[in-house]
This record gives sequence, C-alpha cells and structure tokens, in this order.
Amino acid sequence: MIRMNHKGTIMDAEEYDTHGLGDVDEVVKHVRQVKKEGMGVISMKLIGEGAFNHEDRQKAMRFAFRTAGVDCVTVGYKNTDEIDEAIDNLNLALG
Repeated sequence: MIRMNHKGTIMDAEEYDTHGLGDVDEVVKHVRQVKKEGMGVISMKLIGEGAFNHEDRQKAMRFAFRTAGVDCVTVGYKNTDEIDEAIDNLNLALG
C-alpha cells in the first residue's frame, strides 16, 4: 500500500515534517520496481484526502492505473454521489 497521486499531495515526502509535496516520480519508480518483483500495489490518498476537484479526481485515477500501474486503489466517500463519481472515474481510467 502506497500513498500516491499525480500532484504529490498528502504523500510521503523526504522531509515529512514539512508537509511539502511528495516526489511523484520517486514513488512511481518504486511502484514499478515492486511490480517487477511480483508484488501487488494498492494506492491510497489518491485524491489528496478529498482536496481535489472533479477534474483532478479523474486525473488522479487515470494516473494511478495508467502511469504508475497500481493494481487497485482505496477511496473514501462521504455520500453516494461520491461513490457514483468514483465508479465513473475508474471506468474512464480503465477504459
């Protein structure tokens, strides 16, 4: 399980106490390495703890599956509309 999104928001960073952005390229590199070693990868913090707008939520889902190559993601919801949107975003990312 790894914290990842296309913007580096709420990701683990070299200097975690700074609350700065995570190094997206470094995280993707690690995802690809462990995948080569036969491990599955679950992405979390995909939408920056809810900080992203609709367009960035779509980009985040697409990035996780198409660019980073994760196997699955976790997404939290506050209501059923957010569930429906996440399903649509997932279908766009995998389509």
